[in-house]
Amino acid sequence: MRVAAAVTACLGLIAGAVVVAGPAMSAPSHELVITSIAFSGIDQTPGDGVCRTAAGTCTLRAALEESNALKGAPGDVVITVQPGLSGTIRPVMTRSAANWMQTSAVSNWDDGAFYRITAPVTVDLDNRLSIIPTSESTEGAAFEIAGTDVVLKNFTNILSSGTSIVMSEQAKRVSLTGGSTVTKENYYPERFVVYRQGASDISVSDYSLQGFFHEGQQTSGLFLFNATTTTPMKNITISRVSVNYTSGGTCNGSDGSGCRTNLTTFSPRDSNVVLDGFSFQDSVVKNLNGATGFKFSNGGNSGVRLSNLTISGNKFLNSTGDGSGDEYAFITLPPGTLSGENRISRNDIVRAASGQSIAIRWDGLTRSGTVPSGLSITDNFIDGYDSSIRLSRSGLTTVSGNTFGTRSGSQGRPATSEETGDGGALLVDNNGTDSNLSVATWFPTSNAAVVAAPSSTALVAAPRAGFTGGTCAAEFAVQRPVTGQNIPTGPVSLDLYWTADRTAEIYLGRVTGVTAATASVAVSLPVGPQALAGATAPTSAQAVNATTGDVSGFVRVQTHGETTPQLTSSQFSRTVAVTGNCRPSLVLEQAAGQNDPTMSRDLRYLLTSSLPLDPSTVTPDDVHLNATATAETIDTARIAPRVVSVTPVAGKNGLQFEVVARVDDSAAVSASIAPGRVTSTSGLTNTAAAISADAGITFLNPLQVTAPRFTLVTGEKKGKTYALMLRAGAPVPTASVTFSSQIDAVGVENGVHLSTDAPVIAPGGRSSEPVVVKASAGDVRANTKATIAATVASSDTNYDGLAVPSVNPFLFATDPTIDIEKRAFAAVTDASTPATIEQTGTPVLTGSRLVDGQAVCFVYTVTNRSADDWVTNLHDILVTDSDLRLGTDGLIGSISQLPIGDSKKVAACGTIFSNGTADGWRR
Repeated sequence: MRVAAAVTACLGLIAGAVVVAGPAMSAPSHELVITSIAFSGIDQTPGDGVCRTAAGTCTLRAALEESNALKGAPGDVVITVQPGLSGTIRPVMTRSAANWMQTSAVSNWDDGAFYRITAPVTVDLDNRLSIIPTSESTEGAAFEIAGTDVVLKNFTNILSSGTSIVMSEQAKRVSLTGGSTVTKENYYPERFVVYRQGASDISVSDYSLQGFFHEGQQTSGLFLFNATTTTPMKNITISRVSVNYTSGGTCNGSDGSGCRTNLTTFSPRDSNVVLDGFSFQDSVVKNLNGATGFKFSNGGNSGVRLSNLTISGNKFLNSTGDGSGDEYAFITLPPGTLSGENRISRNDIVRAASGQSIAIRWDGLTRSGTVPSGLSITDNFIDGYDSSIRLSRSGLTTVSGNTFGTRSGSQGRPATSEETGDGGALLVDNNGTDSNLSVATWFPTSNAAVVAAPSSTALVAAPRAGFTGGTCAAEFAVQRPVTGQNIPTGPVSLDLYWTADRTAEIYLGRVTGVTAATASVAVSLPVGPQALAGATAPTSAQAVNATTGDVSGFVRVQTHGETTPQLTSSQFSRTVAVTGNCRPSLVLEQAAGQNDPTMSRDLRYLLTSSLPLDPSTVTPDDVHLNATATAETIDTARIAPRVVSVTPVAGKNGLQFEVVARVDDSAAVSASIAPGRVTSTSGLTNTAAAISADAGITFLNPLQVTAPRFTLVTGEKKGKTYALMLRAGAPVPTASVTFSSQIDAVGVENGVHLSTDAPVIAPGGRSSEPVVVKASAGDVRANTKATIAATVASSDTNYDGLAVPSVNPFLFATDPTIDIEKRAFAAVTDASTPATIEQTGTPVLTGSRLVDGQAVCFVYTVTNRSADDWVTNLHDILVTDSDLRLGTDGLIGSISQLPIGDSKKVAACGTIFSNGTADGWRR
């Protein structure tokens, strides 16, 4: 003996389903290791803790005999397979104590069992040992479980001449998990698991099945419930099981690959079988042809006594069933009362091209229309059946969220007869007045139209999670019925659906608490194909074309009276069309209040979309800027157009975005968005470029220099001055605007230097301090051009990084002899030009007294007197006055060209504010 690691078994099922409690396990104290695949071979001394046959081996039978004798606590005894051992056990088909552990009948058909388990044990065959009979001379089971707290693991191809595993009356807390059983060699096996009355807390999970001979409707089945008394079977769970029958194949004594039988069978199919807590979930069953799925009814008023049923999360595909009509539905619930909570939910139930006519059928027999049934049928997808869900005398039964494929029987558009039909091709049939009171349904009264956002009064349906791709909003009007057997008067919930034609392929969600006679409802249409189950291959439905954005199809309603504890569910309503397109169209133009032209740095545009955009797809990279130089541009290479931000406008739900662009110099700036650049919340891009009535904004660089060009004599002590300033109307600086000046190589070579290379415009200021420019004494070629460039930095974004006007001193070694004569004139009547000032004004002699408030004009006569070596024609002369109140901050005017010996005049006017002389005036 050796102590092995602890083995724990636990089974957890989804909320609301039957939960089977596994045995409470302790660390194993006995591990019995199978060393032989021989069928014969009994344990020599049962109960001594050693598995040993007379041949010195350990067979499966000997291990079970030892385990039964030990009677250990749950988890104490573990049976495993020796490493490297694998093969098939071939049972001896003569029923005797020497061959079979159980020689008495274990079911109505099995005369005994090859192996019997009566005590807690964990048996793990590791999918390496199989049991396959070679004849059916005697019908028997492979295993009888007649004890508690049994864990069966990794059982592969466990077959017999009758039943693989019988869960007897004594079977409690038994689990089978992992493995696969397929009939290949012969058609002897007829049942996989048989449950007897009294069995409880039994689970089968994570298992694959195929085959098994179908002898009769009440004698064969993968999972067969066999009772001879009314002792209930409780908490039977089947989960994550795969049943995939072949579409052909042979079923005979030498080939069982083509065998197929019922998924579940009840014998007898009457009240003798009492089943309290049956869960079939998260499983896949394919090609169930000529056999039944869940036939709890025996026809008429007879059937199984059923309570707490869960059929959930399964895929039942390409089934034909066995018969048609009310008694041969894929799920035929027992007639009469269902006790406890019963639900059929989240299943795909897809018929083959032909077969059963009804998917889910229940006749409650005696329930009145106002009594809760305890049954809910929700969130299933059903396709291919003539009548999908048919209820009779069922009382209040919740039927909601179910969708139906295009092959489902229904009434043709506009489908008003779907609302009131009784029997025949209907999606949901409240047959008779005692099924959900035959409550009349609300219905749509207008086509559903694509909208940018639901209206303020619309009731918005919450879409079901799991749509593939984005969604697109649509809105339509609905109305309370005015005729019908039962018009709802209290608050109702409305389930909303989309269909390509006449069924209900896509569930769009629900609105609740509707009380008014009319309402507007908004839904989210999924974009692109939505996957649906198909009989043999997946299919899809598409409300919104993912390529074009076009919507198609129709919408309809199902009504639920908000009664408790169950809803009162109607049949489906008529249909109305869906219209519109779900691709966004864009408009991009100047934002409201944007000045044009402007000296404010932020150039604001407004992007407006016809449909909500996904903000993550609307980025600065998606907006293209085109910037063209203007007459005011300083440096075309420095314009640098860029988008600095794209921000959703608050409260606009993705319909509007503010775009902010900047440039670094004067320019005409236009914005655009190309096709395919942005994406709506539906996942669709714009097919066309953004349109615009005015997407251009002209930016005017607010920086100027007072004297951009002047002459400078080397060695001149006084030098020349300039200042950096702001244009009139420029934004007031909120922080220091600091310039950094750089003198070019020509200037450096000739000793040009500045009084400061970092002039500043103070916060709230309009101009920097004057910058004095001087050049060291020395020879220089006349009119040599030097350049003083500058950059600017500021925490005020209106100014940081702007292009700065350069300053150009023209260097001379000696003064090129410009004479400037300044004369004052009073009583001027025409100050438009220097000539009219002289003609209409009175000269003011030097030393004359001027009175306060008197207007005075000054005429500056500039003469080029250059001669000898420095004779030159002068260009770009700027005439300035040391009194910055004259002209524009001291700049009187400019003269573009002044030939040798010529004179030209400029003028400026002002007003005397205090007494002064003509040569020492004030204003």
